[in-house]
Amino acid sequence: MLKGTSRPLALLQDALLGQPADDVLAISELVTELEEACQLMAPVLLRLCAGNADDRTSASSLAWRMRGPLGALHDWVLSRTIKTPLNVEPTVLEDFINFVAMTHSLAESLGWPVPGRLMHLLGLAMTRARLEAHFGLEPALAMPGVQGGRGLSVVEIAALCGLKLTTVRNAVSRREMPHARDGGVPLDDALDWMVQRSGFLYAHINATTWERRTNGRLAADWLASAPHVVFERYISRLRLSLWHIQGNGRRFALNAEGVRNCVLLLPNVDARMLDGLGLERLDDRSNDPAALMHREAFMLSPSESLWQCQAPTLRSLNALIERLSRDVCDDQPLGNSA
Repeated sequence: MLKGTSRPLALLQDALLGQPADDVLAISELVTELEEACQLMAPVLLRLCAGNADDRTSASSLAWRMRGPLGALHDWVLSRTIKTPLNVEPTVLEDFINFVAMTHSLAESLGWPVPGRLMHLLGLAMTRARLEAHFGLEPALAMPGVQGGRGLSVVEIAALCGLKLTTVRNAVSRREMPHARDGGVPLDDALDWMVQRSGFLYAHINATTWERRTNGRLAADWLASAPHVVFERYISRLRLSLWHIQGNGRRFALNAEGVRNCVLLLPNVDARMLDGLGLERLDDRSNDPAALMHREAFMLSPSESLWQCQAPTLRSLNALIERLSRDVCDDQPLGNSA
C-alpha cells in the first residue's frame, strides 16, 4: 500500500484484470496517461511553488522527468527474468511513486479519470517485490509493504496471471488454493497455482527454489544449464525435447512447452530406479498404443520399456537426473535416494 492510499489493493485496477499485462501496460498507453497526469498536476505544483512559468512548458518538463522512471519500472515489471535490474535511482523512483499517488488523489477529488494504468504498474511492481523478498531475493524495489507477511489476494493473483477475477475466485471456491479472509492465499500456495497458468508473469521465482512447483518450461530451462545433461533435439509435433546423460547415454524426454506439469518420458529403465525420488503419476506406457510416436522418437525396440512420470519440483527432477547418472545393473538392489 502506498502512503496516502486507503487500502492495500488500491493500486491494482479491477477494470484492467483479465487482460495480458503486456497489453494493459503497453508503453504507449502509459506515456499517454503520464502526459495527461502531468497536464493535471503541473499547474497545481507550479502554484504551490509560487512559480510563474507557462503551464504547458511546466507539464512538458514534468513529463520529461517522469518518463525515465516510468520506462525503467515498465521494463522491470514486464521482465520474465530475475536478472533484469531496476535501472533508476531510488530518489527518482520515489518521486515517481509520489507523483502517481498525488495525481490519483487530485483526480479523484476533481472527479476526473484516475491514472489507472500507472497505478496498476505500481501495484504489479510492489507485488513482484514482495514475492522476490519472500524467497530471499534481493529486493529491487523499496516500497512500503514489500516486507509484509500477508498472502496474495485474489485481485493480485488475477493481475499477475492476466486472469479474470471470477476465474481466480472460482479456483478458491474449488479449494485449488487455501484462502483466508484476512490473509489471502499464502505466497507458497499462490506460486504453485500461478506457475500452472501461461500468463503468469514471474514464473522465474519458482525456478529459484527447489521446493516450489515447476513445469515443463522451467524444467527445460534448468536442464539447459545443468551439468552432465546434453540436449539432443526438439520434436515439434510431440512438443518434446530429447536429452541424454553425459557419460552413460541414458535418454529421456520432457514436455518442453508444458505449463501445467513437468512430464517426463523414460525409455528402457528399471522402474525401481524411480523409487523415492518424489516423482508423481508413474505410468508404464510400454504397451500403450497412444505412445507409439513417443517410442519412435526414441527408436525403441518392441522389447524395451517406456515409463512416464511427473516431476512436481526441481528437487525431484534433480534427484531423477542424479539417479539416471548412475550406472546401475538390473540385478542390483535399488533403494531410495538419500
